[in-house]
Amino acid sequence: TRDENASTVSGSSRYSMEQPLVQHPRDYLQHRSVDGSSTSTDESDTLDISVKRPIMNQSLPTTTTVSNTGQSDTKRRGNLVSLYRRSSVFSKDDPISSKSKPIASKQRLRVEPKSHFANERTFIQWISVALLFITFSQLLYILGSSNPDIEGQAAIAGTWMIAMSLFIASYALVIYYRRVYLMQNGKPYGYADFFGPGLLTFAVISGVALILAYSGEVRFGTASTMTPVSGQCMKRSLSGVPVMELQPSGALVDDKEGLLLVPSLNRIVAFGAALPLEGKNDQQARIVATVPGANMEALEQVGNYIYALSEGTDKRSEIIALEWIDSSLDGNFDGASSRRLQESHRWNISLQGVEGMALVPEGQLGEGSVAKLLVAGILMEPTKNGLVEVLSIDAFDQDSFDFSQTKLDNTSKLNKKLVAKGLTDEKVGSMQFFEDRLYVLFDNERVIRVFDPKTGLIIQELILPIAEAGAEKEWEGMRLQRINKEAGAGLRGASESKVVLHLALDSPAQVWSLSLQHEEGRWVMPQCAGVYKYRIVLT
Repeated sequence: TRDENASTVSGSSRYSMEQPLVQHPRDYLQHRSVDGSSTSTDESDTLDISVKRPIMNQSLPTTTTVSNTGQSDTKRRGNLVSLYRRSSVFSKDDPISSKSKPIASKQRLRVEPKSHFANERTFIQWISVALLFITFSQLLYILGSSNPDIEGQAAIAGTWMIAMSLFIASYALVIYYRRVYLMQNGKPYGYADFFGPGLLTFAVISGVALILAYSGEVRFGTASTMTPVSGQCMKRSLSGVPVMELQPSGALVDDKEGLLLVPSLNRIVAFGAALPLEGKNDQQARIVATVPGANMEALEQVGNYIYALSEGTDKRSEIIALEWIDSSLDGNFDGASSRRLQESHRWNISLQGVEGMALVPEGQLGEGSVAKLLVAGILMEPTKNGLVEVLSIDAFDQDSFDFSQTKLDNTSKLNKKLVAKGLTDEKVGSMQFFEDRLYVLFDNERVIRVFDPKTGLIIQELILPIAEAGAEKEWEGMRLQRINKEAGAGLRGASESKVVLHLALDSPAQVWSLSLQHEEGRWVMPQCAGVYKYRIVLT
């Protein structure tokens, strides 16, 4: 037998072998006699390729002690078999090497406690993303409610975001318990998540895209330059007045005189009230007042007087009382004689940087409240970084305007945080109390806010139109006017009513009159204004 004929092998392992490994053909494995002749191997000497022995643990012979001829041939064949098996590792077609594949360990993996904590943290992060999408949905609902024209689409987008948040939360829960199962059972595979990152990326991109799309639709989506249209959007003619010297900064409609008054520095310019038609817009404007040393920013009618708010150069401002007087003029506006405004009295107030003024009737600021004149200006407040300009809206009792005094003290203030909530720039350009609502124009924010003065709630926001590119933030005067007229002789007692919004642009000097349309209980800007989708609540 081979065990009996095996000789003692001396030498080192395969790692000390310096000869290269070669692959020999099977015919090479033959018995060779002492005289050099070769004989075929018998059945017992045939190479059995089904034997799977660890090649790495076999040692190779370096010297062999030959006791006899049979022993030498047998040993030689054993060495060649060993060489063949070792060289077959490098052969791709060898069946032994092709079947020798690594096998995963059957032992359960030991799971560290921190792995469970990591799984929990991942689950919490997924839940945070789901909550973020709920926030996205609420923003879409708010954007839709602020603009009824996109309310349906925004509601659908908001519902989509809520559905995504619920799906993400459910998916995170499934992945969490799946990984808990794998760790409890010591599984070495199955932890990778290929679907989740793609889902999350798609959800975030879709959410941000929807927010940007609908926020742009609300704020700037349809904004364009106004186009003059007869009976809807009329740009007032400035003929008859020096245009280069004009700087409109307010507006007031005097129904008794039938005039639209616009202050400009130390002058007051008068236009025809209401909304002129295309053929009647060539009527000349005229200057009805010149007040020395004044810089008028706003006008308000109080009884028989026109109060003008003048911005001072120092830390104080003035309220100037003007009244109408008859006067003959060389250049006639509406006949042989005309009327003009004459200064009657001045009061000093301690508020600086004044811009807007509005008269609120009694009982409108709360039960039992008296009539107040609101004045918006700027105060300097000390902070860690020095003095900072802040909004201040002072309230003066109407009964406190004594013509024998020259100084007025405010009796209260409006809550500026409530009035300018959420705005970056608090500067007020104009104010008006109209049909139980307080309107505040923020020129640098291009918005008119509508307040319920009794509750302090913001009823609506109206985005201001663009009169000229580059002058989007130059609106400094506004006035709403309701016009009632009989519908026709065939309808007894019937009348039509419409609301006109007058706007004054500081630079370049322009005065516009826009006809607001009534729709679904709201007043809508005309299409020619370029912001017809934005609505304002007047009722």
